[in-house]
Amino acid sequence: MVAERFPSPEVPCLMQTNNRTANLLGALALAVTDEFYLAIRKRTSGGPSEAAALVKIATWPNETIDSLSRILRLSAAGTTRLVDRLVREGLVRREVSDADRRERRLSATEAGRARVAAILAARRDVLDRALSQLEAQDWNVLEQLLERMLTVMTSDRETCDHTCRLCDLDDCPPDICPVEKAALEKDR
Repeated sequence: MVAERFPSPEVPCLMQTNNRTANLLGALALAVTDEFYLAIRKRTSGGPSEAAALVKIATWPNETIDSLSRILRLSAAGTTRLVDRLVREGLVRREVSDADRRERRLSATEAGRARVAAILAARRDVLDRALSQLEAQDWNVLEQLLERMLTVMTSDRETCDHTCRLCDLDDCPPDICPVEKAALEKDR
């Protein structure tokens, strides 16, 4: 028998959880993440932090190491080492900021943008495989559920930027992104 937890009338609906559904969602999240990271390693020879850094730098040119560090949730030293490696590989340029000569701005090279295209293609392939069993009528329902779930999981700008660090903005631009909208709402 599947145990379900239902709140008393005093407990908010947020606490309603079907243990099996939650477990299945957790398993799916890990399966998709694991497959994605495996696909990245096969296609680009990089790891998750490198992939996220490249996508972020290519999507938002002029990122700083400090900003990238917060997005990736890496130490400043770890982020600096990662950026050093990306620069050595010819994937990223580090330039002195016009506004503050102490600050370095990051941008993707042509090779870096090509690597980002491969990363996003690998991500899309994994997601397409995970979604391939859904019927057409399921797509709208799933999209609405995902939007609601992502909204509640977004507590602030930093969480937003971390959550969307590997997103394809062509598929979900900021003006319709539930994570971006939630972060903007929290910033008010």
